[in-house]
Amino acid sequence: MKLWGTLFAENVQTELSALRVRRASLAILFLCAVAMCFAVAPAQAAESTGVHVLQGKLLYVKGSAPVVITASRQYSLAGRYPYILQTLEDKRLRNDEVRLKGEFLADGKFRVDDLYTIHHGDLYRIRYFCETCNIAALGPGHCVCCQKPTELQEIPLNKNDKKVLITR
Repeated sequence: MKLWGTLFAENVQTELSALRVRRASLAILFLCAVAMCFAVAPAQAAESTGVHVLQGKLLYVKGSAPVVITASRQYSLAGRYPYILQTLEDKRLRNDEVRLKGEFLADGKFRVDDLYTIHHGDLYRIRYFCETCNIAALGPGHCVCCQKPTELQEIPLNKNDKKVLITR
């Protein structure tokens, strides 16, 4: 009878030890997960400082990123998407007054999300259009259908204004 009681006690003690090891492992795993969350949060917070608006003259210096010159300083620009950067680099928009919405990056550049031109105080959105095929594109280049160059069109944000400025 003593043998049975000893075996039972050893078995219970072994199971309790295994349970303690499992709990300790889960606690360590939880603490690691929490630590990883706190480690990632500052990196995300540093990059996303909020939406800002810049207004100024758009310039492009060959071999460099496009820049906008505001009343107070000059900002190097980056595009959130490739077509935005290609639009910022378009020769037809050089020296135009623009309003840019975006955010500042850690390297000091301003990442552009939205781009508008300004004429006589009114905002215009930009599109590239092929008159032959009646196809609009987001960025400069050739028509996806006929391969002719697309023309730059500036369309007023004011829905009542029907005129479209076409630049060369």
